[in-house]
Amino acid sequence: MQRPAAEKAAEAARKKAEKEALLREEEASLPSKPKGKAPKAEKKPRGIDSALGSLEGKPGALNASGIDNALDALDLTSEQKDKLDRHPERRFKAAYAAFEERRLDEMKDEKGLRRNQKIDQIRKEFEKHPENPFNQVSAAYNASKDELKSIQEAEKAAKEKRLAGTS
Repeated sequence: MQRPAAEKAAEAARKKAEKEALLREEEASLPSKPKGKAPKAEKKPRGIDSALGSLEGKPGALNASGIDNALDALDLTSEQKDKLDRHPERRFKAAYAAFEERRLDEMKDEKGLRRNQKIDQIRKEFEKHPENPFNQVSAAYNASKDELKSIQEAEKAAKEKRLAGTS
């Protein structure tokens, strides 16, 4: 009985050595990574806390309360390109129609105003509402890259100023 157990152990060791040899052979046959490539640069820390850089050795921080401010803070930390709208007039009609329809449904229960009066009131609201394409950051359709960059930097600076923590 001792004999078959020793044979089984020897057989298992032989199979294990065979598998390891095959694995080493396969790894050697795979193409290696190209040499001479520059090492990857260190990634900058991302996130809301790193958006403002460091001031006096302390990491900068953005204080964002509310959904709109949080989205602005995330915009500051992300690296999106060309977010400026060059033709807000093309989107005005559709945006106004959607806003008017939604507000008319909301004002349905209000008594005392005729439909035309409600529409006039909605038009005045829409002029100041953030959904209005003209109230969003936009640039002229023929703006140069330098002008677009300066507009984006000015908008970013305004957001940082508004969201910067004073702690």
